[in-house]
Amino acid sequence: MNILPDLTYKEKMTIRLMRNKRAGLKPASQADIARRFELSRMYVNAVIAESQKGPKSDEWRKKFAAYAGIE
Repeated sequence: MNILPDLTYKEKMTIRLMRNKRAGLKPASQADIARRFELSRMYVNAVIAESQKGPKSDEWRKKFAAYAGIE
């Protein structure tokens, strides 16, 4: 039984970043993701918030999820 409803990508990423921060792991913030992939923080935020659309953004979301440890 799933207690939580399906979460959005942004919600999953927020939870993972908070957990990583508490555990002292990277990435612990969107800034860590931006540094790792040499992207601007504003672009990373737009991709995570899903306001950035298209196949390139979808690929970035997959890369961010893999780096953050999201299944």
